[in-house]
Amino acid sequence: MTIADWDAFGQVAGGASGALIGLLFVAVSLNRDRIAQRPGLHAGALQTLIMFMLPLLISILLVTPRQPSLFLGIEIIALGSAHGLALVLAARPKHKAGTEEHSRIARLLEYTSPNTVTTVFVLAAGAILISGRVAGVYALVPAVVLALIGGVANAWMFLIDDTD
Repeated sequence: MTIADWDAFGQVAGGASGALIGLLFVAVSLNRDRIAQRPGLHAGALQTLIMFMLPLLISILLVTPRQPSLFLGIEIIALGSAHGLALVLAARPKHKAGTEEHSRIARLLEYTSPNTVTTVFVLAAGAILISGRVAGVYALVPAVVLALIGGVANAWMFLIDDTD
């Protein structure tokens, strides 16, 4: 098995992610005023965008021709680190907007959510690739699936949120 064998996966994941990013922009633009007025909704929209961007960026890295597994591993670790940090920073307004009791529950769910688990899978894939095993790419499959599912769940939650 080589990294080149993952081209089709990269194309499918990138296409799905790109389509969902486009739909997210439509949904946000239709709800722009409501989202702009509420930091929690704004944070939810940003987290969703971050989740949908991950499979797109993974796809770009996977379909880059003749890339050694060491370089791909380094890029994947950098991407996973940036993804995790971006999700933490994007969630800050959401935590400030909630009540203290709600914030504890929200934080617990966030640590076990697709957001965190996705980041762990990406970092694991990068570490395995750096060790010279192309099989590390397999860890990107659940990362991409969870990112897409988590992004759709995030989008659903912030779009149906009607709290004032």
